Amino acid sequence: MNGMFAMPGAGAGPAAPQQPKSRFQAFKESPLYTIALNGTFFIAGVAFIQSPLMDMLAPQL
Repeated sequence: MNGMFAMPGAGAGPAAPQQPKSRFQAFKESPLYTIALNGTFFIAGVAFIQSPLMDMLAPQL
């Protein structure tokens, strides 16, 4: 059966052996990576808003 309903790897011959994942790849696929990345972006955003650079970019009313 060809097309979108075919099983992946059901082609000719046995499937190739899977490469073991590196520690970084395993971490990147874990939920902790998403939490750490979003936490880092949040802290960087708060630091930017509190910085003097934001005062220079905002118009003085």
